[in-house]
Amino acid sequence: MTTEQWKQIDEKLQNVLSPIVKLKIDDYEVSLALRQVSQFRNAIVVYVNGKFCGKWLAEDCEERRRFFPRKKRCLTNTNELKKMGIKSKNEIQKYKQMATYDVYSSAWTSFKAMKKHFEMNNKSIEISEG
Repeated sequence: MTTEQWKQIDEKLQNVLSPIVKLKIDDYEVSLALRQVSQFRNAIVVYVNGKFCGKWLAEDCEERRRFFPRKKRCLTNTNELKKMGIKSKNEIQKYKQMATYDVYSSAWTSFKAMKKHFEMNNKSIEISEG
């Protein structure tokens, strides 16, 4: 896909009332729509083959790896570790690294991040005419 086509998609996803953008990515029909995800926040929601399944976020599968954002979360924060008596930066870093886990989301908050992820994890991306 060309840079100009990506710009067109980005422009279409600027307004919540805009129509859904459809892409043909490898063997998948991917639909993108800007939707309100909380009171003051919008994000790009991804539908694969016309649907969204919650199990894609919970279980490791092809759809999750190709189309959904992964975020790292930590069970604790620096202040909690300091309250427990852990003061050194190295120890804090080690505990945080051990307490980190991955969370997958159904929506992208950054168009650039979505584009980069799609390009890295898929071979063929085209605008669908449907």
